[in-house]
Parts: sequence; C-alpha cells; structure tokens
Amino acid sequence: MSDVSSRCPPVFLKKTEDFERVKREGKRTTTRFFNVVSCRSGLGNARVGIVVGRRLGNAVVRNRGKRIFRELVRHTYQCFVKGHDIVIFPKRPALELNHQRLQEAWITTLISQELMFAPNPPAPLVRGV
Repeated sequence: MSDVSSRCPPVFLKKTEDFERVKREGKRTTTRFFNVVSCRSGLGNARVGIVVGRRLGNAVVRNRGKRIFRELVRHTYQCFVKGHDIVIFPKRPALELNHQRLQEAWITTLISQELMFAPNPPAPLVRGV
C-alpha cells in the first residue's frame, strides 16, 4: 500500500449539520448514475459524504453502493480541490455499471463542477534504458 491514496486518506462528512448545510447552500449536478451537491467549506481539505436512501434497495444493496463510492473517492481524493464539501447520492444504475465506466463518469462530473484537478496520465514505460 505505497500508492498516494493510502498516504492521503479521504475525510468524510459525519455531522447532520454539515450534510444539511451542503444540501441547502450547495451547487447540484445530476447524472444518470449519481447526484452531486457541493459547496465551499472554508476548511483546509475536501470532505465527502455519501447518502444512500432506502429506495435504492435493501441494506445489502445500500451498503454495496456506499462501498463502491467510498472506493471511487479513495482513488481520486488526492486530485480534489481543497476547501469543498461534497455530498454524493448514488442511483441504482451505478450499481449495475462496471468500475471503469463509473469512474469515468465520476471524474468527468467532478472536473466539470471544478471540484477536481484533471488527473495526470501515467508516465509511459521506457524500455531498454
């Protein structure tokens, strides 16, 4: 576990007041797979909250949705713009999508909402040096 995501763990929203403030003051973006609401927090790092409602499914399905989106956040957190609170509302189609397509939709949405810097592409392998 020497990758960047393990050295820079994401910070999650925990208090009801924080979720309510983001929902009240935040900018909303809707996709087919999830909704994102975000606002400035004034803190030194980005914080993320995941809200999975009962209509998504039973407890097993809801927990799977939270795990999927926590993993997306963990892999992309180092590129988040500091000082924002982000709340994610997963939708059922996200649970049926493969990880690669969901990650592309996630990154595209965050970049368009200016919540994330474009991730740098991996350096090409140099052989024979």
